Amino acid sequence: MLPWKTIITWQTDVSTPIYLQIANAVMREMKRGRIGPGIKLPGTRQMSEILSVHRKTVVRAYEELDAQGWIEMRPSQGTFTSKELPEIIPQRLPGKQEKQNSFPKQTGYHVKVNDKLRSPVFTFRHINGFHDGPDVRLIPTEELGRAYKSVLNRNSSARFMSYVEMAGVQKFRQVLSSYLNTSRGLQTTEDNVMITRGSQLALYLLSKILLSKGDNVAVGDPNYYYADHVFLNAGTSLVRIKVDDQGIDVDALEKICKRKTIKALYVTPHHHYPTTVTLTAARRIRLLSLAEKYGFIIIEDDYDYDFHYQSSPILPLVSADTRGMVIYIGTLSKTLAPFIRTGYIIAPQNLILELCRIRQLMDTQGDPIMELALAEMFQDGSINRHMKKALHTYHHRRDALCGLLKQKLSDVIDFKIPDGGLAIWAKFDKSVPLPPLAEKLKAENLILSPGLIHNNSVPLNSTRMGFAWMNEKEAANAVDMMAKTIYKK
Repeated sequence: MLPWKTIITWQTDVSTPIYLQIANAVMREMKRGRIGPGIKLPGTRQMSEILSVHRKTVVRAYEELDAQGWIEMRPSQGTFTSKELPEIIPQRLPGKQEKQNSFPKQTGYHVKVNDKLRSPVFTFRHINGFHDGPDVRLIPTEELGRAYKSVLNRNSSARFMSYVEMAGVQKFRQVLSSYLNTSRGLQTTEDNVMITRGSQLALYLLSKILLSKGDNVAVGDPNYYYADHVFLNAGTSLVRIKVDDQGIDVDALEKICKRKTIKALYVTPHHHYPTTVTLTAARRIRLLSLAEKYGFIIIEDDYDYDFHYQSSPILPLVSADTRGMVIYIGTLSKTLAPFIRTGYIIAPQNLILELCRIRQLMDTQGDPIMELALAEMFQDGSINRHMKKALHTYHHRRDALCGLLKQKLSDVIDFKIPDGGLAIWAKFDKSVPLPPLAEKLKAENLILSPGLIHNNSVPLNSTRMGFAWMNEKEAANAVDMMAKTIYKK
């Protein structure tokens, strides 16, 4: 008999389970030839006594080896090592083979270049700066981990590890519907909810269903870059409507509606992106009236409704919609963190059905286990507690950054303190062109968006400066560095 106790070794102070260490040891020695092919292994009871481990540990080790083809379990005979090692040696294809030291850099066929979209860029989120978005250090990781683990450990969750409803897990849609009804004055059921991988996918799906080549889509001027390009990618023409201190100009919109057919309007009424202004209640009522009169669809993107610092926020347009003209989209990526790719579409049932149909072609479902974990966090109050803490923190950070900017850079930066959201809209003096400034700051390991993504036909020399990402000390250092760079002679 082979000296199994010497051949198979394992440790208790490592993270790898003992049964897997045993299986790996057998594989390793079979590769070396120390354990030959066709050798009968001790039974599980005998091997457990030899190795001084529980029999169930050996059973699991043998099951692992059998699953990978390293051993054969023969009824009434015992367990034997396989006669051939279960490793595939790659073989070259027959014919002429050119020597190649790397993967091809270019395709051998033509690839159509989409020169209307900017190339994907590295976000540099590992560097401090005025990033637009939540501070990921505030994520309730313990609660999220506990909820996720709880779902995974439940036997009843096994069915959610396969394919689920195209619109999203029913329990999560029920919980989210209830939350939106309570917080935003909606009157939905789970049948009005579709879960998506973020609000960007929601926009793309809507463009596939609702828009056709040649349609006119009204958007703000300026507007969210990626919304613009979803609509352009669908072959539509963008009709830009000016945005002032009260939000999108509804009078200008009506004048356009009298001249041409508008298929849809994309709007961010709570905090307009990128300028952060709030659409007034009077304009909201007028906007709903115009949609009914001229028959255009309102796509309401409410990306950061949960963060409002002054008073109770104005309810979304969809809360007052009685004719089914408004589609409401949102995301938890801003509420919690960007890695949680969980967005949603709120709409009448017939549109939800069509969205589910088209989704089959690109993304069969979201992340059901995450959806169940989020449902638990909504129900046990974890998300509500996080939002209250985050709101308090971001309020202080907003005030701190705005105070620093007014104190040290008021002669070159003009802005209004935003009522909510996670960023300010900063207009820089023409003596401080943004792109060169952004490059200089980047060289000093500080990120500031150059604002180019917000430009349409006219350079704005304006940008969004996120205040949520940095704590007060980091913000103070960032403003000091910016001042030093701007005023450097």
